[in-house]
Amino acid sequence: MRSLVISSLILTSVAAVPAPRATTHTLPPPTVVTVKATDYKFDAPASVPAGTISFRLENSGKEVHHLWLVQLLNGKTLADFQKAMDAWTSGPMPSWVVDVGGPNEASTGVTAEATMTLDAGSYVMVCYVPSPDGRPHVMKGMIKALAVTSAGATAPSEPTADITMKMTDYAFDLSQPITAGKHVIRIENTATQSHEVIIGRLLAGKTMRQALTWLNEGQKGPAPVVGLGGASGLAKGRHQFITMNFEPGRYVLLCFIPDVKDNKPHTDHGMSREVIVAPTK
Repeated sequence: MRSLVISSLILTSVAAVPAPRATTHTLPPPTVVTVKATDYKFDAPASVPAGTISFRLENSGKEVHHLWLVQLLNGKTLADFQKAMDAWTSGPMPSWVVDVGGPNEASTGVTAEATMTLDAGSYVMVCYVPSPDGRPHVMKGMIKALAVTSAGATAPSEPTADITMKMTDYAFDLSQPITAGKHVIRIENTATQSHEVIIGRLLAGKTMRQALTWLNEGQKGPAPVVGLGGASGLAKGRHQFITMNFEPGRYVLLCFIPDVKDNKPHTDHGMSREVIVAPTK
């Protein structure tokens, strides 16, 4: 837009002067935190500044791993969390443990990514995936404290998504079909309890039932699915973003979190879905 400016009361002409050029404010990219997963350890920084963070989980272990991030409220510590885990048998964790997401199950050699905005506080990185012997990885030492500090905190700089996935009781609702290629997906939990989404690509001739059984029962035998990530547990009202490249094929969306009412995994309540990604025309 241009504005008209009277240059002088004694001049009879009016000049058109260009308005100042609009300034485009580009948000800085999220802080990138690389976490290397092995059997059974997280190699990760001890602290990161608050703000929008992209966690990149690189799995070089022989088993599937995820990065499940929880925030500890009320001044609780890693030691408090470990005591709660030792005493836990079933049902939800204490109210001071809040699921805040992270990159979900990644197969060997896969890098999974998750982006979220975190406030300053005390957090714990956990892997709950079960081994073939039935013991979850957290019980084998796959747990690490993470301090999110106010020092160096940055303003939120979340990515722009082209697909939204809403997790409800008990479904995955997509704003549009997933097509071949790279997508940024905003994953939201609109339910009253925590949910997750495991995104896996089925191998040729394999079924969603085979993938569900293999992942839930300790990865016994040859894998029918390749874990590509997704969103680890997200509490009510929370969201995160994932960036993922989809090749044509058959994919599964799964949630194994125990239900607050009967402690059965959400897959038993129908929270599983097969998605077909067609080749680009």
